[in-house]
Amino acid sequence: MARMLKTRGRLLLRAYRSRQARRDAERAAWWEHFLRLNRYQLVRLSAAVVTIWVLGAVGIHLVERAENPAFATWPESLWSVWVIMFSGMEVEPKTTLGRLLSVLVLLAGLFLVGLFTGAMASVLVEYRLRRREVSHFEMEDHLVLCNWAPRGLEWISEVHSKIIQEKRPVVIIHDQPEAIDLPDKEDDPAFNDVYIVKGDPTNEIVLRRARVPKAHSVVVLSDDRQGEHADGKTILTCIALRNICRGEQQPNIAVECRNPSNRFHLRKAGADEIISSDELGLRLLARTALYHGMTRVYQELLTVGRDANEMYLLPVPRELVGRDFVEVASMFLRYRGDKRSALLIGLQREEEMILNPVGGEAGPLKPDDLLILLGRVFLNPSQPLPTVPPITPAPEGA
Repeated sequence: MARMLKTRGRLLLRAYRSRQARRDAERAAWWEHFLRLNRYQLVRLSAAVVTIWVLGAVGIHLVERAENPAFATWPESLWSVWVIMFSGMEVEPKTTLGRLLSVLVLLAGLFLVGLFTGAMASVLVEYRLRRREVSHFEMEDHLVLCNWAPRGLEWISEVHSKIIQEKRPVVIIHDQPEAIDLPDKEDDPAFNDVYIVKGDPTNEIVLRRARVPKAHSVVVLSDDRQGEHADGKTILTCIALRNICRGEQQPNIAVECRNPSNRFHLRKAGADEIISSDELGLRLLARTALYHGMTRVYQELLTVGRDANEMYLLPVPRELVGRDFVEVASMFLRYRGDKRSALLIGLQREEEMILNPVGGEAGPLKPDDLLILLGRVFLNPSQPLPTVPPITPAPEGA
């Protein structure tokens, strides 16, 4: 019970800090943002309007003042030209040259209106982006994504899938925030808790600003702009991450590897998990060539969905320590009552993966082992396990 209350309190605190971060990101006023981002463009646009207005008024006044009362005086000429620029030909010139100048002024006015509309559109787009961009916030137990690529959209959709009960905020670190095109929060709820920190992920100051030491995990995407040198930047990012993440609770670092031959260097730099999409893809193609239909099997295992089966790692409860693997696997197998049903298919023992152990290969379960389970839902370690007979883990400290 105490652990459940503690977990619930942590979730409430995370939700509060998430809302606070959102308020901090939207604190700046729109008009102040407009002036700050576009002051030079506004100056140029204003200067162009005044120049065309004055020159048009002078030219038409000199040509029309003798025959047209609308241009007889300087104030009348300025007003008439202003109307022509932005409203059309309400005042008709009498002379041919005056009509020609009026047409030029009208076209210039339409051009300036188009420029102003484009400037406003760019401001709105950038303002929408900067609503997600934050320079400083208080957050912990969040997910950090270093670098950006279009495949990051699918990653966010997966970690914020509807089936994920404990959704964590996502913080993207990228040096070009304008290149990040995220769906509207209203259109896709998966992007409701996503923030952007501008900067280079190899910079320790930027990483601290993103509260990386307090993160749950860090994912480093390959920077496609670096080409064949993308793994080099990933290595530098891992070194920077390890330099600022010290102590017992360090975030898990998973990296995308472009060249499988760089696995050793990435591991030495501090990466906990290294994923090469090209290598995995080739292996999957090889399996599919030998055993038809395997693509659907792996796709089922890798897709986060309401009825999809996935792999989970679960710490061994104290009640199961010392028991034989076959005995524990049979306990899970006998429970088929609901969607919590799971199959025990192996163990993770330190750095070793023991899948489908034969005979006494797994031996008795040890306190630091992790159960590898295949199931439809994630099993909370503090709740009764789907076994027969049922196992209720004792709370920590009991």
